Amino acid sequence: MNGAEVHRSAREKAEPTRDTVRLIRMRKSWTALAVIVAACGGGEVIGVPDPAALPLCADIPVIFAADDLYRDRPVYVANEMPVEAVQAWAESQSGFETLWIDRDHNGWITVAFSEDVEQRQAEIEQLFADDGVVAVGVDWTMDDLVALQESLPARFEPGFVQTTGIDVTAGVVSVGIGPLTPERIAIAEAELAGEPVCLEGIDPELVPEPGPQPETGDGWRLLADEKTGHAYRTGLATDDADLRELWREAGIGAPVPDVNFESEAVIWFGAVYGSSCPNLRMDDVVIDDGVVYPLIVNVDAPVACTDDANPHAYVVAVERSALPAEGFVIRLQVEEPPPGVVDQQTTVVGDVTIPGAHVRGVRDELPDEPRLPSVEYGGTIEPGYPWAYEIYTHCGVEWLGEINGVQWRAETVDGSVDYLPEPWRKAVGDDQFLTVEIVLYEGDPPVLEATAAGHTVRYLPADADPPGCD
Repeated sequence: MNGAEVHRSAREKAEPTRDTVRLIRMRKSWTALAVIVAACGGGEVIGVPDPAALPLCADIPVIFAADDLYRDRPVYVANEMPVEAVQAWAESQSGFETLWIDRDHNGWITVAFSEDVEQRQAEIEQLFADDGVVAVGVDWTMDDLVALQESLPARFEPGFVQTTGIDVTAGVVSVGIGPLTPERIAIAEAELAGEPVCLEGIDPELVPEPGPQPETGDGWRLLADEKTGHAYRTGLATDDADLRELWREAGIGAPVPDVNFESEAVIWFGAVYGSSCPNLRMDDVVIDDGVVYPLIVNVDAPVACTDDANPHAYVVAVERSALPAEGFVIRLQVEEPPPGVVDQQTTVVGDVTIPGAHVRGVRDELPDEPRLPSVEYGGTIEPGYPWAYEIYTHCGVEWLGEINGVQWRAETVDGSVDYLPEPWRKAVGDDQFLTVEIVLYEGDPPVLEATAAGHTVRYLPADADPPGCD
């Protein structure tokens, strides 16, 4: 494995401040885990679960080195840390197991050893004195991890274990069992109690109820349901000619049905599914605050699905009287489409509620220049590329927020508690939000530049957390 390849675990998706090298499994008891982590300066072990129970993976504490081993510098914001050099050295040492990147500690490299951790830490302080590297002790080996991972599926009925993995930052096996019902949890605990495993799955209340595709709903009826057409597309028809064109574009093989366009309009939802989870079901058509979208569930939801995009066409006749009179948009979900699939949105201008009215829907085609990808607070971006980022300016913009696990503070401010450059002040919306274009530059220190209204503010890593805002 190349130590420079940093992967994101399922656990880390919920906590995007930490990059981890995803590996495999382990075999020791919870009690042994607690003792070894505490003894090796691995940080506080808080809330270690009862060995007889299996915790959720999101609840497992992370392995850290002792606090006094960390410094304020260096700060790594991307993958500029010396992973390859550390990996090359570590692989020549006895007891080396793996390493990972700790975004909770300025992107430092954590190196896990199953023996002689104190000696390894002393060597690190000599060899990598100016770098951010620490050693931690673990009570497992990679051979143990691989063996346990490979054994898991055979220890249960076929299909019970749906995913497996490990979060090496916590030293636990992750076992995906689908719906986290009491019955399924009990089966897992009966087999795995006392082993350092954690459970992943889906809230049983979110699992779709079994059942056939509804043919009708409140104000709508189903005209077509076929795996065909184009993914991420929508459309509208308000007369026979439009319907024939929509039918053709959606790729529907069934004959064009009769529609009473005096009282109905036709909407096409070009849904998408992964090839390993093809069983979609449209349970309803929702009309909410000027947005019309389908409520689509995947009855395979408890299973991890591939992310390839395959089309599934749903075409419905909707009562005109149920649609907004002052125009609306048709989407596949209530939120705006993500960058790159803007053409899934159809904008309808005109009063469709008028009986028999011919109103066209205009699909929002992709712009000549694609929209910038967006990132939210706590997200991760690649250096050197522009991203769209939204700032809440109520208390000024001295603090940009957390990006790549780092809090960013303006390099120069005017001394006011609500620092906001005048060009930005004029560009702030009524909701007090401002969208800026940010670009991250590696260096010592790294710099994050934010630009809006032709004005750029430079931000540097902060040594403290931002103060509260009234």
